[in-house]
Amino acid sequence: MPRRVTPPPPLGRPGQKTPKRPLARRRKGARISLTRAQLAGIVGLTAIVALLGAYVLGNRHPHKPTVATAPPPSGTGKTSPRLPSAPPVPTVPPPEQHAEAPVPPASPPKTEPPKAEPGKAGAAWRRNAVPSPQMAAPAPGAAHARIVLVIDDLGVDRPRSTRAVALPGPVTTAWLPYAHDLADQTRAAKAAGHELIVHVPMEPVGKADPGPGALTVNLSDEEVQRRLEADLASFDGYVGINNHMGSRFTANEGKLSIVLAELSRRGLMFLDSRTTPDTKGPELAARYRLPLVSRDVFLDDDQSPKAVQAMLAKVEEVARRHGTAVAIGHPHDVTLTALEHWLPTLAAKGFTLVPLTAVIAATPGGT
Repeated sequence: MPRRVTPPPPLGRPGQKTPKRPLARRRKGARISLTRAQLAGIVGLTAIVALLGAYVLGNRHPHKPTVATAPPPSGTGKTSPRLPSAPPVPTVPPPEQHAEAPVPPASPPKTEPPKAEPGKAGAAWRRNAVPSPQMAAPAPGAAHARIVLVIDDLGVDRPRSTRAVALPGPVTTAWLPYAHDLADQTRAAKAAGHELIVHVPMEPVGKADPGPGALTVNLSDEEVQRRLEADLASFDGYVGINNHMGSRFTANEGKLSIVLAELSRRGLMFLDSRTTPDTKGPELAARYRLPLVSRDVFLDDDQSPKAVQAMLAKVEEVARRHGTAVAIGHPHDVTLTALEHWLPTLAAKGFTLVPLTAVIAATPGGT
């Protein structure tokens, strides 16, 4: 049987209790170790939090450069999510870059008339003009004020056109280009001492029909040019044109400029019948250096004898006040009858009947 070993008695005096200090020390050491571990954990956690915070703040910094992420190895089948990048901030230009340059006005077709070759076109209206008394432009109120009488719409109604040609001249006769036998009719008018112009049909405002081949604003520029050339080829010996109706067309700067540019190229003149107050004739004639005359009085808008007589009196009044009056009438029976009685009285009243070209020199662009 093994021998039982008796442990040695505790140190100290007899009867004294065994001190508990070694156990307390052990417990205290355990607590100290636990506290150190906790402190180490807290310090580690704090460090992790600090690193995370620095990472987050670093990513939010506006000047942090973008780090390119390498694509995943091929064959993984996974793609890293790509964060949307912020849109670039637009650069605001200096204030002067916001100001728009002035836009030049739109130029109508053929803004510059073709240059006439010397001796080729020249002033064709002068070559075809009817001789008239050589007189200076009279001052307002002076004796022998000038009156221009224009008869429109000739050529279609042959009997009334013949009656108009029989008026004592010089009368300015305006012939519709779609009438028949214009060569013979205009030749007879020229032989009677009357001046000739082409009465070009143009689009009016409203539903009135200006006749075949009229110049309208919806035509192409090329078609306007083609129709005008056809009108100018209908007869010869004329000094220019005037508009038949045309209250819409003559108010259209782009289309009317085609007409006046061609007249300027040919050395012709334009009588603006002024069927609208919005006509662009005067300003375009100045642009193209084109002789232009404007109508003062319409004789027979009202075709009653009393109304026609009142308009003839107005012609005399305008001539006395301005030195010149331009009247337009039509081959209506009432108008022709009134003119047959009125024209022989003009000389005794101090008026001189002159052709249209006689007053060109007194108009802008007419020299």
